[in-house]
Amino acid sequence: MNQSSIDTLKNNFFEIQNVNSSFNQYYHLTSPYNAVIETYRCDLDMPYFKISSFSPEHTSHSLIDATELLEKMKNRPLHQHDFFEIMFVLQGEAIVKIENTKRVYPSGTGCIVNCNLRHVELLSHDFRIFFLNLSKDYLLSLFQSDNLFHLMPETNMEQSDAFHFLYKNAADEDNTKKEYLDFFPSYHNPAAFEKLYQIAEEIIKITLSPQIGSSFFINGLICRFLDTLSNPDFFHLASIQIDYGNDFLIFTNLTHLLENSDGRLSRHELSDLLSYSGDYLNRITKKYTGMTLFEYGTTFSLRKAEYYLLKTDLSISEIIAQLKFTNKSHFYKLFYAKHHLSPKEFRGKYRKD
Repeated sequence: MNQSSIDTLKNNFFEIQNVNSSFNQYYHLTSPYNAVIETYRCDLDMPYFKISSFSPEHTSHSLIDATELLEKMKNRPLHQHDFFEIMFVLQGEAIVKIENTKRVYPSGTGCIVNCNLRHVELLSHDFRIFFLNLSKDYLLSLFQSDNLFHLMPETNMEQSDAFHFLYKNAADEDNTKKEYLDFFPSYHNPAAFEKLYQIAEEIIKITLSPQIGSSFFINGLICRFLDTLSNPDFFHLASIQIDYGNDFLIFTNLTHLLENSDGRLSRHELSDLLSYSGDYLNRITKKYTGMTLFEYGTTFSLRKAEYYLLKTDLSISEIIAQLKFTNKSHFYKLFYAKHHLSPKEFRGKYRKD
C-alpha cells in the first residue's frame, strides 16, 4: 500500500487539517458516525497494520505492510478532532499517548475521548481495536429526540454516566476541558466483554448491509453500547480530567506559529503576535520542551532544511535564502550541531534518488 492509498483512506472518512504538523493534527469526521477496526501485528516476519472502516457513505479495507510506511505510522503526531471517539480493545494491548501521558489498555478495556484531547495510538504491541466515532451533531440529534423514546429505560437514558459525559461535552460549544472516560469490565462479570463486542459487531454488520429502517437500528445499537458501558454490572467508568491551564494554550499557539513560519519568527515578533513578553514565552517553552525559545524555533528551521535537502534540488545557498538565514556560517553551525554532518554530507548520505 502506498502513501496515496493511506491519504485516500483518510479522506474518505476524515478531513485532516495541519496535515504536516509534527505537534498536533486536527480531524473532522465527514459522516454522522463511523466504525473502525484497527489491527497491528508486530510479531511476524512481515509486520502489518490493517484498517477497516465503515460509515454510511464508505467502506474501506487497507493493509499497510511496507517497512517505511510502518515507521511513519509509528511516528504519527498527536491529533484531536471535532467528534467523540470511543476505543474498545478487542485483543492484545493498546498503548495510547494522551497529551503527555502514556496509558495502557488491555483487552476488554477502553476509553471515551472528548474533542479537546490530543492523543495517538502507539504501534508497540499487537492489538485489535474497535473505534466508534460519533459527530457532535449526530449525538445531539440522538439525545434531543425525546419524542422517539417511549419505554421507561429509554426515558432515563440521560442519567447514565456515558450519556451524561457525551451530552455535556457536545452541548457546550465553549467547553475547553481536556477530559476522557476510562472503562474496564466488572471483575465479577465475564460476559461484559462479549456483550459489548456483540453490539459493536452488529453496528458494523448493519452499516455494511443497510435496509429500510437501518438508521433506527443503528441509533438503538449506539444507545445500547453506551448504556452497557454505563451499567455497573458490566463496566466501571472513571472520569479523568487534564488541567493544563492557560500556559499550555499559549504554548500550542506558539508552536503553530513556529510551524507555519519554519521557526523563523523572532522573540519580538512572537511577543507581538501572542501579546505576551518574550521572557514569559521563553519560560513556557522551557516548561514544555526543556529548550529555550530560540532552540525550539531552530528545530522547525532545521526540519525544513532537511526536507529541502532530501526532497528538492535546491542548492544549499537557495535553502539558506528560503529559510531567511542572513548568516550562512550560523546556519552551518546549527546544522552541524544537530547532525554532525554538513548539509552537503547530509544530502549525500541520506538522499534517495
